[in-house]
Amino acid sequence: MIFITKKLLNRLTQSHREPNMFICYSTPQSWSAKTSRAILLMNEDKLIILFLNFFSTKVVHNVEFQTAELQDQTYHSGTLLSATWSFHVQGRRWKFMIPRKILTLGSMQSDFLNFMKLHIYH
Repeated sequence: MIFITKKLLNRLTQSHREPNMFICYSTPQSWSAKTSRAILLMNEDKLIILFLNFFSTKVVHNVEFQTAELQDQTYHSGTLLSATWSFHVQGRRWKFMIPRKILTLGSMQSDFLNFMKLHIYH
């Protein structure tokens, strides 16, 4: 894996990003995942999951869901280092481990988690 930076995440998400989207780097933990690394982009209306190659340098697959479609959500604050968010959508289960802090990303991770807890998670 290469060094994860804001510049890299901004480059990888540029063609998928919509207004007011929050971004985070995560590790998918479900059979629905296409790879073992992902970027989550979310605003009040949409969740976009970008699956990355092994070195986290290229988007190899993406999926989009309306946030209204997310069902049976669970959020576990877990350890001080990471949180876990899971949900069902369109008959599939999705689960992500989200590091709370990645120094090179500044507040991106915590901004995403705070937005998700306030606006999406029920």
